[in-house]
Amino acid sequence: MNRPDHSTFREWLNLDADGMLEREERARLEEHLAGCEECRREREELIAFEKLLERSALPVRSGFADAVMAALPPAGWEAQSPRTWRFPLAVAAMLMLVAGLMMVGSTSPSSAPSGLAALDAVGGMLRAATLAGAGLLGASWKGIGLIVEDVISSPVSLGAFGFLVLCLNLLLISLVRRRRPSAVSARGRRDAGGR
Repeated sequence: MNRPDHSTFREWLNLDADGMLEREERARLEEHLAGCEECRREREELIAFEKLLERSALPVRSGFADAVMAALPPAGWEAQSPRTWRFPLAVAAMLMLVAGLMMVGSTSPSSAPSGLAALDAVGGMLRAATLAGAGLLGASWKGIGLIVEDVISSPVSLGAFGFLVLCLNLLLISLVRRRRPSAVSARGRRDAGGR
Protein backbone atom coordinates (compact mmCIF):
# COMPACT_ATOMS: atom_id res chain seq x y z
CA MET A 1 0.00 0.00 0.00
CA ASN A 2 1.33 3.45 -0.93
CA ARG A 3 2.28 5.90 1.76
CA PRO A 4 -0.10 8.90 1.73
CA ASP A 5 1.34 12.30 0.90
CA HIS A 6 1.26 15.29 3.25
CA SER A 7 -1.97 16.76 1.81
CA THR A 8 -3.74 13.46 2.49
CA PHE A 9 -2.68 13.61 6.14
CA ARG A 10 -4.05 17.16 6.35
CA GLU A 11 -7.39 15.95 4.97
CA TRP A 12 -7.34 13.14 7.52
CA LEU A 13 -6.91 15.73 10.29
CA ASN A 14 -10.27 17.27 9.32
CA LEU A 15 -11.93 13.86 9.09
CA ASP A 16 -10.48 12.93 12.48
CA ALA A 17 -11.85 16.13 14.03
CA ASP A 18 -15.30 15.19 12.68
CA GLY A 19 -14.93 11.61 13.95
CA MET A 20 -15.16 10.13 10.47
CA LEU A 21 -11.67 8.63 10.11
CA GLU A 22 -11.24 4.86 9.76
CA ARG A 23 -9.27 3.00 12.43
CA GLU A 24 -6.40 2.10 10.08
CA GLU A 25 -6.14 5.64 8.75
CA ARG A 26 -6.22 7.01 12.30
CA ALA A 27 -3.25 4.78 13.23
CA ARG A 28 -1.31 6.01 10.20
CA LEU A 29 -2.21 9.62 11.08
CA GLU A 30 -0.94 9.16 14.65
CA GLU A 31 2.29 7.73 13.24
CA HIS A 32 2.63 10.78 10.96
CA LEU A 33 1.86 13.22 13.79
CA ALA A 34 4.74 11.80 15.82
CA GLY A 35 7.18 13.21 13.27
CA CYS A 36 5.40 16.24 11.75
CA GLU A 37 5.28 19.44 13.83
CA GLU A 38 3.14 21.30 11.27
CA CYS A 39 0.36 18.72 11.37
CA ARG A 40 0.48 18.56 15.19
CA ARG A 41 -0.03 22.35 15.31
CA GLU A 42 -2.90 22.12 12.85
CA ARG A 43 -4.53 19.37 14.91
CA GLU A 44 -4.24 21.47 18.07
CA GLU A 45 -5.83 24.42 16.21
CA LEU A 46 -8.67 22.19 15.00
CA ILE A 47 -9.28 20.89 18.54
CA ALA A 48 -9.24 24.46 19.90
CA PHE A 49 -11.64 25.54 17.18
CA GLU A 50 -14.02 22.66 17.95
CA LYS A 51 -14.01 23.62 21.64
CA LEU A 52 -14.68 27.25 20.75
CA LEU A 53 -17.65 26.21 18.63
CA GLU A 54 -19.02 24.07 21.45
CA ARG A 55 -18.71 26.92 23.96
CA SER A 56 -20.30 29.49 21.64
CA ALA A 57 -23.27 27.36 20.57
CA LEU A 58 -26.55 29.15 21.23
CA PRO A 59 -29.41 27.14 22.65
CA VAL A 60 -32.47 27.08 20.44
CA ARG A 61 -35.77 27.41 22.24
CA SER A 62 -38.37 24.77 21.67
CA GLY A 63 -40.89 25.66 19.00
CA PHE A 64 -38.48 27.99 17.20
CA ALA A 65 -38.94 26.32 13.81
CA ASP A 66 -42.74 26.48 14.14
CA ALA A 67 -42.57 30.16 15.07
CA VAL A 68 -40.42 30.94 12.03
CA MET A 69 -42.74 29.04 9.71
CA ALA A 70 -45.77 30.82 11.18
CA ALA A 71 -44.09 34.22 10.66
CA LEU A 72 -43.52 33.62 6.94
CA PRO A 73 -46.03 35.38 4.67
CA PRO A 74 -48.49 33.06 2.99
CA ALA A 75 -48.22 32.29 -0.70
CA GLY A 76 -50.71 33.98 -3.00
CA TRP A 77 -53.03 31.02 -3.25
CA GLU A 78 -52.88 30.41 0.52
CA ALA A 79 -54.06 33.93 1.33
CA GLN A 80 -57.23 33.55 -0.71
CA SER A 81 -60.50 32.77 0.92
CA PRO A 82 -62.00 29.34 0.16
CA ARG A 83 -64.94 31.17 -1.45
CA THR A 84 -62.64 32.40 -4.24
CA TRP A 85 -62.09 28.80 -5.30
CA ARG A 86 -65.81 28.19 -5.97
CA PHE A 87 -65.81 29.57 -9.51
CA PRO A 88 -62.71 27.69 -10.76
CA LEU A 89 -64.01 24.48 -9.20
CA ALA A 90 -67.43 24.99 -10.81
CA VAL A 91 -65.80 25.56 -14.21
CA ALA A 92 -63.65 22.44 -13.78
CA ALA A 93 -66.73 20.38 -12.80
CA MET A 94 -68.66 21.70 -15.79
CA LEU A 95 -65.80 20.87 -18.17
CA MET A 96 -65.57 17.37 -16.71
CA LEU A 97 -69.32 16.94 -17.18
CA VAL A 98 -69.10 18.12 -20.80
CA ALA A 99 -66.15 15.77 -21.42
CA GLY A 100 -68.12 12.88 -19.94
CA LEU A 101 -71.13 13.67 -22.07
CA MET A 102 -68.96 13.91 -25.16
CA MET A 103 -67.41 10.54 -24.43
CA VAL A 104 -70.83 8.95 -23.96
CA GLY A 105 -72.10 10.67 -27.10
CA SER A 106 -69.12 9.61 -29.20
CA THR A 107 -69.57 5.89 -28.47
CA SER A 108 -72.70 5.61 -30.59
CA PRO A 109 -73.15 8.70 -32.76
CA SER A 110 -76.09 7.23 -34.76
CA SER A 111 -78.32 6.84 -31.70
CA ALA A 112 -77.13 10.01 -29.91
CA PRO A 113 -79.57 12.88 -29.47
CA SER A 114 -78.92 16.06 -31.40
CA GLY A 115 -77.65 17.88 -28.25
CA LEU A 116 -74.90 15.32 -27.74
CA ALA A 117 -74.07 15.42 -31.42
CA ALA A 118 -73.64 19.19 -31.15
CA LEU A 119 -71.37 18.74 -28.14
CA ASP A 120 -69.40 16.15 -30.09
CA ALA A 121 -69.04 18.64 -32.95
CA VAL A 122 -67.82 21.31 -30.53
CA GLY A 123 -65.37 18.79 -29.12
CA GLY A 124 -64.13 18.00 -32.62
CA MET A 125 -63.71 21.69 -33.27
CA LEU A 126 -61.70 22.09 -30.03
CA ARG A 127 -59.50 19.10 -30.95
CA ALA A 128 -58.86 20.59 -34.40
CA ALA A 129 -58.07 24.01 -32.90
CA THR A 130 -55.68 22.42 -30.40
CA LEU A 131 -53.94 20.50 -33.16
CA ALA A 132 -53.68 23.62 -35.33
CA GLY A 133 -52.37 25.64 -32.38
CA ALA A 134 -49.76 23.01 -31.61
CA GLY A 135 -48.64 23.03 -35.24
CA LEU A 136 -48.46 26.82 -35.29
CA LEU A 137 -46.50 26.83 -32.04
CA GLY A 138 -44.06 24.26 -33.42
CA ALA A 139 -43.59 26.27 -36.60
CA SER A 140 -43.04 29.44 -34.57
CA TRP A 141 -40.35 27.77 -32.49
CA LYS A 142 -38.65 26.52 -35.65
CA GLY A 143 -38.73 30.05 -37.04
CA ILE A 144 -37.28 31.46 -33.84
CA GLY A 145 -34.60 28.77 -33.95
CA LEU A 146 -33.68 29.73 -37.52
CA ILE A 147 -33.45 33.41 -36.57
CA VAL A 148 -31.26 32.66 -33.55
CA GLU A 149 -29.06 30.39 -35.65
CA ASP A 150 -28.71 33.15 -38.28
CA VAL A 151 -27.81 35.74 -35.61
CA ILE A 152 -25.21 33.48 -33.96
CA SER A 153 -23.61 32.39 -37.25
CA SER A 154 -22.08 35.80 -38.05
CA PRO A 155 -19.92 37.82 -35.63
CA VAL A 156 -21.24 41.08 -37.10
CA SER A 157 -24.89 40.16 -36.59
CA LEU A 158 -24.10 38.79 -33.12
CA GLY A 159 -22.40 42.09 -32.22
CA ALA A 160 -25.33 44.10 -33.58
CA PHE A 161 -27.74 41.95 -31.58
CA GLY A 162 -25.64 42.45 -28.44
CA PHE A 163 -25.60 46.21 -29.02
CA LEU A 164 -29.38 46.19 -29.45
CA VAL A 165 -29.85 44.27 -26.20
CA LEU A 166 -27.50 46.68 -24.39
CA CYS A 167 -29.43 49.71 -25.70
CA LEU A 168 -32.75 48.18 -24.66
CA ASN A 169 -31.38 47.45 -21.18
CA LEU A 170 -30.15 51.02 -20.83
CA LEU A 171 -33.54 52.33 -21.98
CA LEU A 172 -35.29 50.09 -19.44
CA ILE A 173 -32.98 51.23 -16.65
CA SER A 174 -33.54 54.90 -17.53
CA LEU A 175 -37.32 54.38 -17.49
CA VAL A 176 -37.18 52.59 -14.15
CA ARG A 177 -34.96 55.23 -12.55
CA ARG A 178 -37.16 58.17 -13.54
CA ARG A 179 -38.72 59.61 -10.45
CA ARG A 180 -42.04 61.26 -10.17
CA PRO A 181 -42.03 64.38 -8.04
CA SER A 182 -43.45 63.63 -4.62
CA ALA A 183 -46.32 65.64 -3.20
CA VAL A 184 -44.05 67.26 -0.59
CA SER A 185 -41.52 68.51 -3.14
CA ALA A 186 -44.28 69.71 -5.50
CA ARG A 187 -45.90 71.64 -2.64
CA GLY A 188 -42.51 73.12 -1.72
CA ARG A 189 -42.02 74.34 -5.30
CA ARG A 190 -45.48 75.90 -5.33
CA ASP A 191 -44.80 77.67 -2.05
CA ALA A 192 -41.44 78.96 -3.31
CA GLY A 193 -42.99 80.15 -6.58
CA GLY A 194 -45.87 81.91 -4.82
CA ARG A 195 -43.61 84.13 -2.73
